[in-house]
Amino acid sequence: MINCGVDIIEISRIERAVGKNKNFLGRVFSESEIEYFRKKGSRMDTLAGFYAAKEAFLKYKGCGIKSLELSKVSVEHDERNVPFVVYCGVRQRVSLSISHHKTSAVAVVCGDGGFSLEPDPQMKALIPTRREDAHKGNCGRVLVIAGSEGMTGAAVLSAKSALRCGSGLVTVAVPHSERPIVACPVAEVITVGLDAEGGMICQTAMKRILEETKKADAVVFGPGLGNSRDIKMVLSGLLAEYEGKLVIDADGLNAMKGDCEMLKDCRCQVVLTPHPGEMARLLNVTTEEIAKDRSGIASRFAEKYGACVVLKGKDTVIVSKDGDVKINQTGNPGMATAGMGDVLSGVIASFMGQGLGPFDAAVLGTYIHGKAGDICLMEKGVHGLIASDVLEALPLAIKSEIEF
Repeated sequence: MINCGVDIIEISRIERAVGKNKNFLGRVFSESEIEYFRKKGSRMDTLAGFYAAKEAFLKYKGCGIKSLELSKVSVEHDERNVPFVVYCGVRQRVSLSISHHKTSAVAVVCGDGGFSLEPDPQMKALIPTRREDAHKGNCGRVLVIAGSEGMTGAAVLSAKSALRCGSGLVTVAVPHSERPIVACPVAEVITVGLDAEGGMICQTAMKRILEETKKADAVVFGPGLGNSRDIKMVLSGLLAEYEGKLVIDADGLNAMKGDCEMLKDCRCQVVLTPHPGEMARLLNVTTEEIAKDRSGIASRFAEKYGACVVLKGKDTVIVSKDGDVKINQTGNPGMATAGMGDVLSGVIASFMGQGLGPFDAAVLGTYIHGKAGDICLMEKGVHGLIASDVLEALPLAIKSEIEF
């Protein structure tokens, strides 16, 4: 079946928008579109044609105009000056026609309704390969220390995400009372009960946690743990004793508030995954200050504390402890919902457990997490997209990099 999207727009509407809002061009159009527009003498009919093409593509996919950022849909041209559609840096398998008639521009997009999943060669090269004689023991062992009374969903999302990204064995360590709740929705995980007080793990759980880390290639600490002094003490002990790879997220980050110095003496390789609010709490600044200098703040933190930092949000910033910086371009506003960070923690830990270093695992994990979200967006739209949707799309996101 052929799907089509058609849009028509008055050229004067675009001209008014450009004249009234100096940020309109940069917010709606890509750099290559703006360059093409200027090469064509800054003609408003060119911009109107691009805008109509963007809307036509969204209609073709069955998305509303607010479902995707228009700047992520770009009109490019081949060597014959024939236009084509690019979404999130990937050329789409659709045909595009743009025409102008006096006061209007019209665009038509047609295709089979599919989503182009062409790989990013750099990301494809990072995906761990699986040997012909592989078994669960050599495909990565991940330990997820997460969950508390009423917050077991975070542990489930993180653990299941690790499984969906290829981990051979995943163990979830939760308060004793929460073991059945975690085991029911994820039959594939091993559950370990930990000492707890008030529904949250306590300091006496430390011995069992360290025993379990000896079996793990990577550890997640934080999702849904809650906030208590004991959790801070457990994290401090883990950083001092564990020598492997560690992802700290959510309540693990909250436990570090006011005491990031504990990172300086740690024996493990650490990835921190704060959203702007968590980063602001770690640094005792406002989220507005974080927003003004995302790359700079993440870089300075990574250098000072010797950790890889994943500062989440639009254009997630990933910085290694050595100063390497990567800006992620996948993902969409539909992912602004509860549980997405839990999923990401499991994805990154999975890739670390399969042999990648912290920075490479963070770069690949963030990319795959966002791409899974983009796949879900094309099917479900921006409203109602939930973390478990993205979790279930992780294998397709990985497969798209390997096979297409």
